[in-house]
Amino acid sequence: MQRLAIQHPRDASAETVGVTVAVLLLAALALVATVVTSPPAFVYDEPYYANYVSLFRRYGLTEKFLDALSGGAGPLYAFVHRALEPLTNLSPIRMRLVNIVLLAVVTGILAAWLKRQNRPDYLLASSAILVVPMTWVLAGMALTSMPALVFLSLSLYVQLRGVEALERGSAVLGWFVAGGIFLGVAVWGRQTVLVLTALPMLLALLDRRLRVPALAFLAIVVVFTAPLVIAWEGFTPPNEEADEGLSLCHGLASLGYTGLCFFLLAPRREWFSHKSFVAAAAVVAVVNATFGIVVLSPFSSFLDDFLSDAGMAVYAGLFGSLLAFCAVLFLGWILKIIWEGRRDLKQVTINAGLLCIALSPALIANYYSSRYTALALPYLVLAAQPWRAWGWRTSGAALAGCITGLLSLLGYFWAT
Repeated sequence: MQRLAIQHPRDASAETVGVTVAVLLLAALALVATVVTSPPAFVYDEPYYANYVSLFRRYGLTEKFLDALSGGAGPLYAFVHRALEPLTNLSPIRMRLVNIVLLAVVTGILAAWLKRQNRPDYLLASSAILVVPMTWVLAGMALTSMPALVFLSLSLYVQLRGVEALERGSAVLGWFVAGGIFLGVAVWGRQTVLVLTALPMLLALLDRRLRVPALAFLAIVVVFTAPLVIAWEGFTPPNEEADEGLSLCHGLASLGYTGLCFFLLAPRREWFSHKSFVAAAAVVAVVNATFGIVVLSPFSSFLDDFLSDAGMAVYAGLFGSLLAFCAVLFLGWILKIIWEGRRDLKQVTINAGLLCIALSPALIANYYSSRYTALALPYLVLAAQPWRAWGWRTSGAALAGCITGLLSLLGYFWAT
């Protein structure tokens, strides 16, 4: 399978590109409108995290504050919203709008990298982040992932700049030191991004000149993470009931969601051209349908009113089997691409990072949310870029992804 050549939107028909642009513009307006008209009270997990700000105000940056956190995420959320409290007054709607602004920052970071790579469609491609349905929940609710995503995106950007400097024969260490600092801050927002410390190590195996920068990167992230681990005696606050361990179900579910989102960003029939991958995925889907390894029911708040308990069980099993199929297909494909492109360290950084985050929910034994997978957003957008062709198929996938994201966000608000 060969990558597509860099395609300027003008190379596709003006109509198809115009439709995609219109879809993404309307999607952005719909996201803002949905948040502005959202419930004036905190919903779902928002109350647990909104409480972080009052805890920070009460205890300051102390061990008592870290121990008192009422959710599973780290304290970065509290720092951001405490700083912005004069603007938001801790209003639920205003706090949700903060996340939309942070999404714009992430989009800008991705656009900056794509522009640096001489991608003429850098604005359109980076805005395609809205095509990923989980983006809507992360950016539309007052939850914790967006602050972490900003620093995660910065870490990815400076690591790529470091690899770029290596290719030119320039100094590299400073870029990886900055990358370690940004990832360390991201860990204070979402601890699961620790899996990304494996990336510089992998790069160092591929190019020995990166051994010292990789070790520096690792050391910095360890220094940032140590206070949390010492205070919590683990990787989550004491009040969180997350069980550490391996979960095949959660790993398959996350890989499946990643594969579905990748297909929405770069819809191509060629994904099914590898018969061995498709055959293995079909076998796993049949096994899952038989034994119920992955059973998930998205949009259950909508479907509960139309399906019986038995119908919901069938739906959950079928959707779980779809995820299992996509998981195996995507895993086989991404491993193949990483291996074939191992001499292109920038693409290894992007694709291996995507795989690391997609697999990270397998380390949480008792609970899974697609929001965990959504931490891969910057990697997902950049990984899909070389495989995307602007056309009617892309426009249709963009529309489907945005509608799914909007319905998902409305489901959280309407369920209140």
